Amino acid sequence: MKKRRIALLLSLIMTTTALAGCGSTGGSGNGGSASGSGSEVVDVNSEFKLPLTDEKETITVFMPNDPTAMAKNGGDYNNNPYFQELEERTNVHIEWQVPAAQTESEQFNLLFTSGELPDLMYYSQTGNIVYKDGLDAAVDDGYFLDLTDFLPKYAPHYLAALESASENVQKAAVTDEGRYVQIYSVLQTSQPSFFGYVVRQDWLDECGLDTPETYEDWENMLKTFKDKYGAAAPLSTVPTWLWNLGYGMGVYNITDFYQEDGKVKQALLDEPEKVRQFLTLLNRWYEEGLLDPDFASETNFWGNSVLMANNSTGVTCTMYTMPSALFLPSMNDDNASFSAIKYPVENRGDELKAGYVVPDTTNSWVISADCKNPELILKWIDYMYTEEGALFANYGKEGETFNMVDGKPVYTDVISNNADGLSYDEAMRLYTYVPSWPGVSYDWERELQFVSEDDFNMCYVWDDFDHEATYYPSYASLNLEETSEYSDIFSDLSTYIQENLLSFVTGSKSLDEYDEFIETVKSMNLERVVELKQSALDRFNN
Repeated sequence: MKKRRIALLLSLIMTTTALAGCGSTGGSGNGGSASGSGSEVVDVNSEFKLPLTDEKETITVFMPNDPTAMAKNGGDYNNNPYFQELEERTNVHIEWQVPAAQTESEQFNLLFTSGELPDLMYYSQTGNIVYKDGLDAAVDDGYFLDLTDFLPKYAPHYLAALESASENVQKAAVTDEGRYVQIYSVLQTSQPSFFGYVVRQDWLDECGLDTPETYEDWENMLKTFKDKYGAAAPLSTVPTWLWNLGYGMGVYNITDFYQEDGKVKQALLDEPEKVRQFLTLLNRWYEEGLLDPDFASETNFWGNSVLMANNSTGVTCTMYTMPSALFLPSMNDDNASFSAIKYPVENRGDELKAGYVVPDTTNSWVISADCKNPELILKWIDYMYTEEGALFANYGKEGETFNMVDGKPVYTDVISNNADGLSYDEAMRLYTYVPSWPGVSYDWERELQFVSEDDFNMCYVWDDFDHEATYYPSYASLNLEETSEYSDIFSDLSTYIQENLLSFVTGSKSLDEYDEFIETVKSMNLERVVELKQSALDRFNN
């Protein structure tokens, strides 16, 4: 299967070259028929022609609510200078369909009962914005368009980006049935792990403590922070990141799944005693006031700046940009500083076999099977993969938001020192293609213009682990039958697991009941869910 998928990708690229060799120099105009016959062909090696259409065309797009961008653009993405310029260049107007924040998954599902799908739709496994029966079923049910025959003609630059992408992205781009249905963003260069735990380095120094390595070091550090500084929450993070502290004990993805040598595992089934040991540790930290008493309801995924500002916490999990951008500006202590620390291990020198693996790509576009002009939409997307389009998407308009300096794009004050008081993140969401959106050749290194070398070096600390040892690829997808069975079992089971884990940590449920918990988990068919995940992984690997 792996060879067949890569061969299919290469054949699409070669088809593009062969078609281009027939003398077509197209790239503008309205495109051809839905079958693609007799349509213009875009040569990946030729100049991309703008505008894409002589007469202005409108496409409808379902897009999640980006609260930052929406708050700054009057509630309409078309007020973003970036999309205004994009419309000027392409002659394509976007009619946005943006649901209220936190309702995206629900509203996406309602699209399929409305009888009218937008032309282009955001699709995300991580955001649960998906067709419940899978991509192939969405094509077979008449909702999504199979793009396999369209991409060589109308998105050759995207195919070229795929050709140079990682093997995981190449496999993820094709469904189990060998179709191209999604269009991803593709990273221009690989990115090291960009989130992990940070510590108040100034506190470590004042207390004469070395960088913590073991669980014993961590416990001593947290106790010292509590005693010396009166920290009410020496360790503060959301439950999702808290569970990652089990990595050094061999407790991987406690609420989800992992793999070792191609075999899918679940910690509660395969390492129940290690999980017991881990929960016992967290319960002790909670009882001794070393863990934020409100961690179970914490929602600040990148760290609670309020707790940082009032010196209530000394360790949290965050992104490498956050200490300087979020924490330090809210603090009154001019001596405050932060450093990255690795997940704790049991013994000094132990190798970590898990960490945050930056996905090569995540969210994607899908096109409605009812779309009347998919050719135009694909050209519109493909523009973001051309040299000019990618530069525009990542940096905005030359002379306004960036200038070329020694051959490299450098942001102007519109982004880096905005006169209206916008942070660089806010400015980028208005003047460039919104970060994390699909369908672009993404230059993540643009962020480095706003990050100190010390802050970026945090990534290398967090990136020091075996990336392949336990990582279950998010691209390994369930088929139609598996998806239905998986949902029937795991929706209730996942809730049960997470609720009990929290109860064991807080002590509202005694660890004396742990064995009963494990037996209940088994009785709820967790083993069958592992089998389903194994089938998906086998297909992905083979």
